[in-house]
Amino acid sequence: MYSRHDSYMGAGTFYGPGRIEDTVLFDAQIRNIAFPSAHTFVTPFFNNGAAEPNLCGQIEIGKPPTGLLSYGKTRLNENVDACAFKINNMKILAGVIEGGHHQGQQIAVALEGGMMLMTMDFALDLGVGEAGILKLHFYGTTGEVVIPDSLQTQMKLPGGVDQAGSLKSGVKLRGRLGDYNHDGMLDGAIVVAGNIPLNSIFMPGAPYALIRYFDTDVPYAGSIIGRLPASARKRRE
Repeated sequence: MYSRHDSYMGAGTFYGPGRIEDTVLFDAQIRNIAFPSAHTFVTPFFNNGAAEPNLCGQIEIGKPPTGLLSYGKTRLNENVDACAFKINNMKILAGVIEGGHHQGQQIAVALEGGMMLMTMDFALDLGVGEAGILKLHFYGTTGEVVIPDSLQTQMKLPGGVDQAGSLKSGVKLRGRLGDYNHDGMLDGAIVVAGNIPLNSIFMPGAPYALIRYFDTDVPYAGSIIGRLPASARKRRE
């Protein structure tokens, strides 16, 4: 399973957080996927420290790869190979991490009706020590999400920014699942929406969202769920 800027629909877009301009999403590839059932796939946790293979993001950051977040403790799942994330003129390490409910695994489930859910414990690492680690609960779907209000607005506090990049709070972002490039393999888009934690040093409480396009080598013979977005369609014409 992979998502790259040069693939059929591109890698995707990260919206926000808050007023930050929309950003092209980083490339990512998932390796060693296991299928414990016909409708579930799991990316098991793997980490071998500084030894190869190293994560694309750690290589791009320009520091010796360690397999750890920048404060030297939490391990990254090296089966989820994510490149560095450039946002607001910062180069950020992104990755699936150990220590949460998923214990470093990435879990996806196909539901009746042609929808897929994907969950994991995810982190953005600003590279400034433990205070710059943003741990986020990643809940992705090929269905639909709504851009939330800022946490400040939800708590009836002043100062909230109720937008995620170009998307205002309340706007719906839709995923899709099918075979859009007509190669007989499953592809589509996963959408996510949430808030940066209030205790973050970076955009506390602000909403964010993303749409992650993906391709696989999983055969697909079903119907297309959702429509190809105009921005992706124009790139192919």
